[in-house]
Amino acid sequence: MTRAHIAIAGSGLAGLHSAVTLSASADVTVYERLPVPGGEHWEDVEHRRLVRQAITNGVRFCAGTQVIRWEGDRLLAVGERGGIAPADALVVATGHRPSTRSELGINGDRCAGVLPATLALHLLKQQVHLGDNVIIAGTSHWSAECATELNSGPSPAASVVSIGVGARISATHGMPRIAGVTVESETESRHLTCNCLILGAAPVPYRNIDGAILDDAPVVFAQRLTDEHEPAGRIGIRSAHQALALAGHQLPHVPVTPRIGLPQ
Repeated sequence: MTRAHIAIAGSGLAGLHSAVTLSASADVTVYERLPVPGGEHWEDVEHRRLVRQAITNGVRFCAGTQVIRWEGDRLLAVGERGGIAPADALVVATGHRPSTRSELGINGDRCAGVLPATLALHLLKQQVHLGDNVIIAGTSHWSAECATELNSGPSPAASVVSIGVGARISATHGMPRIAGVTVESETESRHLTCNCLILGAAPVPYRNIDGAILDDAPVVFAQRLTDEHEPAGRIGIRSAHQALALAGHQLPHVPVTPRIGLPQ
């Protein structure tokens, strides 16, 4: 009996758990846009262990290669090992991103100094001083990590204010750099000064593969959709079983009209 060939986009924990689980029943190829298996956290002990286990089990890794299109029975990837590759199923394990200011409904000046929490964390770990008065919007794990870094780094901020449940930032003020924000709650609207705003609201699944964007796409999304704290291992294992079931159905070839990068 021919084994199904399943492709996985992303080699974070969810993607790696999915790959290891699938390797017993399918031929698996993992695509990672960064140049090393394991993605952004490739040095993490658990990531490295899973990569070694996957390779031992016969999983193929295409590092430095990004999947950009899915057509039901094949994918298009670009990068070091790019090209068109057939696949019986695709698992999208491309992780999450913070909500943008547009998604959060933040109006006002389009000023500098407004950063997604993931970028802010990267800069903080490189010991970049983001500002003296920093406001963090949201209660995600990224927000908590940013607050810790801001308060304990070599150049701690003079003031760190977190905007959580019960209030929202409705506007930014200042040009060319942010100088303050408007914070609204059910009972009041107030102005707070700051020179850096970090966007760390609830994570949004990161989807940038044509043909695998909407929830009803013929793929498996190995991403947290409701519970931010659901373990990545559980997501990966569940996604592996879903991918095997999907691979058992012969999906039609559906030429995809690119959705990404086209004017509306």
